[in-house]
Amino acid sequence: MLRAPVKLHELLVGKPLPFDVYDRDGRLLLRRGYVIETDQEKQKLFKLGPERDISTDERFRAALESAQRVEVKGSDEEKRAVSLGFHELHLVPGELLQIKIGSEEQPLWSRYVGMLRNKSLLIDAVTRNDVPIFIKEGTTLQIKGTSGSYAFLFSASLLANVSKPFPYHHLTYPGEVKALRLRRSDRVPVRLVCAVLTEDGTPHGGVLLDLSLGGGLLATRHPLQVGETVTLKFKIDLAGSELILSVRAQVRSQRKLDAVHLRDGKGYGVQFLELTPEETIALMTYIRAVQAGAVA
Repeated sequence: MLRAPVKLHELLVGKPLPFDVYDRDGRLLLRRGYVIETDQEKQKLFKLGPERDISTDERFRAALESAQRVEVKGSDEEKRAVSLGFHELHLVPGELLQIKIGSEEQPLWSRYVGMLRNKSLLIDAVTRNDVPIFIKEGTTLQIKGTSGSYAFLFSASLLANVSKPFPYHHLTYPGEVKALRLRRSDRVPVRLVCAVLTEDGTPHGGVLLDLSLGGGLLATRHPLQVGETVTLKFKIDLAGSELILSVRAQVRSQRKLDAVHLRDGKGYGVQFLELTPEETIALMTYIRAVQAGAVA
């Protein structure tokens, strides 16, 4: 789950909450529809540092789309471009898909449901502002996403709209998938303040000094052991939208640091574990923006 801080102006007294509210540890505080009755209650809630899930938020999706337009000059994408059979993506049901229909600029979203090899493909109902939209049969859809070490793009035509047992779309089976091999080892220099939560849940301060899809260099004054698993919580900015990532990571190595990085601190190479598709997309987009100089 990707979360973002709840702004004070988003907490309206006397009106139902438009989203679930979580605390900093990801525990549910208030469900969507709850009504804040007084300004005192609003201020008390805000002091808890409330957060909300933005994985399905249209503003988050728009920010991703905007950030993904950034081009990295001198990239070697042509060398990493490959053609795959759809089955080679090994998509897992529930993975996020970006949908484009015709010349429509605003991206739409869906999730992968399943497929019958060389026969057909099923995706969840395509939504706009979290509301399913009608798509005419025969319409061609451009579908983008990430899976494992690939970012992919393919076309498919709508065969049928199905409403039971849940709304979904029946598509033609993709003949060819254009894919770009993601280089998980590509690292960019950053300075991201983060919380380092050890296995007992105790938080410690830290700074990520470089970042890749696979992990990063963590500086912290708290001693860690190689092989230890921690949770790193840090913020990234995508086209003006602030995202909070909470990622499990394993300490793979220990390194010496210059005092300029973190006085009395030690460096640790960490490997990210079990990134969700949304987290992978967010990190990939952020790294590309840093490479292009679009992020300070």
